[in-house]
Amino acid sequence: MKNGPTEGEKGIPRVSDERFAKEFGEVASLVEKHECMLILGHVDPDGDCIGSMLALAAYLMRRGKKVVCFTPGEMAEIYAELPLANLFVREAALAALAPDMVFALDAPTSARTADLVKRTDGKPVVNIDHHPTNERYGDINIIDEKASATSILVYRFLSSVAPESITPEMADYLYLGVLMDTGGFRFQNTNAEALAMAARFVELGARAHELAHEFIYVKKFSTLKLLSRALDSLEVHGGGKIAVMHISEEMITSAGGSMSDTEGFVDYAASIDDVELSALFRELASDEIRVSLRSRNDYNVAELAERYGGGGHRNAAGLTIHGDLATAKSQIVRSLEEMLALKVRPRQS
Repeated sequence: MKNGPTEGEKGIPRVSDERFAKEFGEVASLVEKHECMLILGHVDPDGDCIGSMLALAAYLMRRGKKVVCFTPGEMAEIYAELPLANLFVREAALAALAPDMVFALDAPTSARTADLVKRTDGKPVVNIDHHPTNERYGDINIIDEKASATSILVYRFLSSVAPESITPEMADYLYLGVLMDTGGFRFQNTNAEALAMAARFVELGARAHELAHEFIYVKKFSTLKLLSRALDSLEVHGGGKIAVMHISEEMITSAGGSMSDTEGFVDYAASIDDVELSALFRELASDEIRVSLRSRNDYNVAELAERYGGGGHRNAAGLTIHGDLATAKSQIVRSLEEMLALKVRPRQS
């Protein structure tokens, strides 16, 4: 006789209810047949991207494989101290690498990998991601938009093919992915599976308190100086329903910081009471602007990002505009105002 709900009931996920058993088996078979692995992430990688990459890298290295990691753009300094961060190389070093298998993690489009997934010379590409805008460019595609983080999908793979291989260090990487992609378990994607997986990673040795302290609470002085300048740029539009802020190259220089210091800045604009749509504009060069979009409720900013060659989730997306900062702000604010006026909602599945 049952005394209460079992695991899997009342919406609590069961890892054994596996959608990707066939794909996981195919990936494991390919790993055994190949020796040199390239793991790609998306431009300006966040904690989920990096955590997923390093957890997978640790597994592959335990299998005796040579592993190199690469992401376009700039990696935040806070991630550079992670064990295995030395696996990340500059783009120039890729020319001397001859991988016979490629993984792309947390990268919904080829463009987000600087199109490196298109330049693999026929080598097998495994695409693991949780973005609904994923282009499914891999030879094997493991895409679950309901997963809160790509690190959850990496864990599903590892627990399926080699559960005994998951070390406390790997659990740290996996927990970091969920921690950062849920905004410290604050965002709308903090679902039952995210919480269950976080608990599982702690069981496996993840240091929950230390990771939250290091990657969410602690900030560099230059980061706070840069944040103050970004907050000074804050504007509201659309009757207070739209908030935007920007970071210019001059602001970076005067604060003594770097563009990688800006992770999470867009959340300050998004946190304003009554704001439904928000954007952060980052000036990478005089003619290249990186835009981060956020929304509340059902406004689908991923659809807007896709129009500019970007992508993401319905409530968090990104894109790049080639042009000056003022023009980029004008274009995106106008598009956000149109969304607000038309009450654009995501397509119902």
